[in-house]
Amino acid sequence: MNRTTNHLILPLDFPPELSSAAFVAHSEAAWPTSLAPKAVEWLGLHGYAVLGTELWLIKEGAIHPLPVGLSGMGEVHGNSVDREQGESWEMFVTRASALTAAFLRSFDPAQIVEQGELYFNVVWVEEEKFNKLGSGSV
Repeated sequence: MNRTTNHLILPLDFPPELSSAAFVAHSEAAWPTSLAPKAVEWLGLHGYAVLGTELWLIKEGAIHPLPVGLSGMGEVHGNSVDREQGESWEMFVTRASALTAAFLRSFDPAQIVEQGELYFNVVWVEEEKFNKLGSGSV
């Protein structure tokens, strides 16, 4: 796991116990399924909108984004949240955090039969960057 770059992508005041548990790769962070809801809740409480998640299976330090599930095939597990028209930033942040945390808590690791460590990649954004994304200036 690459924890040496955590400070470059995680918020400065991110809790050390969540920072040290993060799997960081290519400017993205993922947390074990047991800690992902806590990371999402912290982000929401600090004004970051969680745009979605994706389940990663980590084997030998490599990411496998389509872990084999009960179907016997690679499966996508995750969620996404879009900002609603006219929704304030604060309402979007609160709603996105609540929906994503509920999704993560409802995930059953027994749905995955492939061996490895299960992590949820979490995608979040601050308001200024989100607004730039909408204007195409990032």
